[in-house]
Amino acid sequence: MKFTAIDFETANASMLSACSVGIVVFEDGAPVRELHTLIRPPEECGKFNWYNVRIHGIKANMVKTAPTFDEVWAQISDCIDGQLVVCHNAAFDTVVLCRLLEYYHIAIPTFDYVCTVKISQLLWPEMENHKLDTVCRDLRIGLNHHEALSDARACGLIFAEALKSQHCDDLTDLLEALEMRAGRVSPQGRQSCSTSEEVRRKMISEKKKQASRRKYFARRHAAAGATEKGEHPS
Repeated sequence: MKFTAIDFETANASMLSACSVGIVVFEDGAPVRELHTLIRPPEECGKFNWYNVRIHGIKANMVKTAPTFDEVWAQISDCIDGQLVVCHNAAFDTVVLCRLLEYYHIAIPTFDYVCTVKISQLLWPEMENHKLDTVCRDLRIGLNHHEALSDARACGLIFAEALKSQHCDDLTDLLEALEMRAGRVSPQGRQSCSTSEEVRRKMISEKKKQASRRKYFARRHAAAGATEKGEHPS
């Protein structure tokens, strides 16, 4: 089975401020290709935030001569387009990727993705938490935390361990075992990676919203009818 693990580090809260990316391609549970590069964020993203710098150690002067994301994309697109992408907190990394592609007017590729935070929550609920460093510690996976290549490699190894633990040969088997739905990015939009419980809660929430809307418009209709008859709505 082949998949790509990816991790972005950002300069500040902007999703366009990616300043580093790590890419690791896996085949049969082992890394076969690795790529890491600094990225020069667009100037309009703002300055490097001290908090982000404290986390990953990347400073503004370190990316002055780094390639911009559109240049980086030429190196990594074949690892993502049409592939299975794995991220630890995929809601962050896939959104960063999509925002950057949109900013540089690059066609959005099509790929499925899964989140190893959600996978580890389902498989190993006894863990203290499911942050990357905690999961790696408990699974004895080496990690230089917040270094993009190390984070991507660790994420891929977590996914490989998940497959192994459930005796699954491919993503379909794992998703069925965990009752999950893979996320998907395509030119038509982005669908989130979800667990069956998240899907259930979303359906219940949507039903409650629809019921609330029906009650609201029923009250408005009744009030309008009462006004037309010259009555005072109660």
